[in-house]
Amino acid sequence: MAFTQIYVNLPVTDLDASTSFYLALGGVLNPQFTDETSAQVALGEVVTVQLMTHEQFGLFTSRPVVASGAIEAILALPAGSKEDVDRLADAAVKAGGSEPRPAQDMGWLYNRAVDDPDGHSWELLSFDASAMPGAPA
Repeated sequence: MAFTQIYVNLPVTDLDASTSFYLALGGVLNPQFTDETSAQVALGEVVTVQLMTHEQFGLFTSRPVVASGAIEAILALPAGSKEDVDRLADAAVKAGGSEPRPAQDMGWLYNRAVDDPDGHSWELLSFDASAMPGAPA
């Protein structure tokens, strides 16, 4: 069986601010799965982010929610070009996100890290696997 979609569920402290961040990344709000406790934002046809207040998120787990400032995962989103990475990262920062480190340009791979208002970390990247060191000629 191959998976065709991924739904990333994230606890957030400010639902409106987080929704604005993901819309700035080019996401599209799905009103069918959005209310005062949760917002669903599609980041394309394959990746969907479900933002939930901590109370709503807690209904799906008995484990404690990771405290703000901690990191549990870095999620990556490919963009079509270096210019697309810069455009998306700039829009994310303008919408309330932060950039925890400078851009990385390895020649074959360019990426920028952006954190949403709750510190969930995303890598926006563009790469050419054929130019990767050690790639088959």
